[in-house]
Amino acid sequence: MTINTLDNKKIYDNTWQQWRDMKKYGAASCWLRALISDILKNISQQEITSILDVGCGEGTTTHFIATQYPAIQIRGVDFSKTGIECAKSAWQLPNLQFIHEDDTTSLKESWDLICCFEVLEHVETWQSLLTAIATASTKYILLSFPTGRMRTFEVNVGHVRNFRQGEVEKFLLQQGFVARQVFYAGFPFYSPIYRELNNLTNAGNNSFTQGEYGFTQKTISAIFYFLFRYLSTRKYYGDQFCGLFERVDTESLKVVTS
Repeated sequence: MTINTLDNKKIYDNTWQQWRDMKKYGAASCWLRALISDILKNISQQEITSILDVGCGEGTTTHFIATQYPAIQIRGVDFSKTGIECAKSAWQLPNLQFIHEDDTTSLKESWDLICCFEVLEHVETWQSLLTAIATASTKYILLSFPTGRMRTFEVNVGHVRNFRQGEVEKFLLQQGFVARQVFYAGFPFYSPIYRELNNLTNAGNNSFTQGEYGFTQKTISAIFYFLFRYLSTRKYYGDQFCGLFERVDTESLKVVTS
């Protein structure tokens, strides 16, 4: 897989320490975990025995998933050594493991559920990564990524592209995976309003989003979370994608594509 020319590894090795509270308390991160929680209700504890989180960063979302499936082993992997160090120091559970990987070694194993949150937009050859994920998954794939117009602040944190609606669903169908639940969430308060505010303030590289969150940051984040969660669209018209895909047999795939 090819990472974009802005060198994502350098960006994230330099910033994960500064983004730990943003991932814990930030409105967009908390809202994404809520969407993930909604989707995970489709997968029972009895259906899966292993979970891999590709591009886990500092581990907040991986830890959240581990709390939802306490009897299931989950591994988070990331190419950022700093991110993995942050994850190991912040999150410890008996069923949770974090590993620093410069390549896709873990995708050479088989996993019942493979997660990949806010990663594909950083990868130039995203099809190669998604093909490897599809090959390694025996049952489910859970993804999130932005769609719609890419803003400057997103380029500054390593995004190489945003996706068109239906683009990833079509690609995964060719890999034998059918969409089971899909959200295009966040209109209007996440996108365009919040994303435009982030663009104006260069979010991710300003004093509000970096470092330890105090009362002001937590309060503002909580207000935006409420707007995203309860006053914005969940399934349609939004730019935040979150979706679950299930592997199907050849005959079922023929029915879906016919």
